[in-house]
Amino acid sequence: MPRQTDLPESALALVDYVDQNTGTEASSVIIEIVLASSHPDFAMSLVSATALPSGLRRAISDYVTYVLVHGLSFEERRDLFAWAQAKMLEGP
Repeated sequence: MPRQTDLPESALALVDYVDQNTGTEASSVIIEIVLASSHPDFAMSLVSATALPSGLRRAISDYVTYVLVHGLSFEERRDLFAWAQAKMLEGP
């Protein structure tokens, strides 16, 4: 992903998790959340995160809170969407 250091820490935590755990159910949930938060044509269900381990739920909560309170810049949305789309197309 280009310019990861420009992303909020909460986003970087999720990106790092998915990059290290590609193909897992948790990664799919995170990708869905990142896609929905970075592009209006995608939807997410935060309920799907309830079965994840508590530390991962907290990381998702931190990210969603950041997006809702601070918002993402155009560049952040672009970079996150490009990353999530590539991960989604990789498949399991």
